[in-house]
Order: sequence, then C-alpha cells, then structure tokens
Amino acid sequence: SVMRTDLNRDISARLAQVERTALRTPDDVLPALVLAATWYDDAGRESDILTRNPVPHPGFIPVEPLRVPVR
Repeated sequence: SVMRTDLNRDISARLAQVERTALRTPDDVLPALVLAATWYDDAGRESDILTRNPVPHPGFIPVEPLRVPVR
C-alpha cells in the first residue's frame, strides 16, 4: 500500500539521520566507486557516499570532507 511505502521511506530517512557518521577526505579526485572500494573494500557501497554528500558528479568526488557511515 502507499501508506506502508511512505511509512517505510520515512523510517529509513529518520534512521539515516541518527546513524553514526564520520568525516573522511579523499586524497585525490576520484569516482565514488573507487572511494567505496578503497574505504570499505566494497564498491557497491558507493551509494553510502553519494546519498550523504552533495557531489556534482559521482565520477569526480572532490578533495573535501565527506560524511560517511561508520560501521
């Protein structure tokens, strides 16, 4: 149902807000895919970087502090 979908989306958004995060700064301009593979040993976690940071293009992550989850 639409209500259930909206509720799940709201809960997920709230959990993401209280999730433990840290600031990490890339050493060079790199794609999010490469950062995820380097930082997490899992290129599939590029969305963890992209959803928390206003980056203009996922292929060119700037050398500036990024909020990333701590797991």
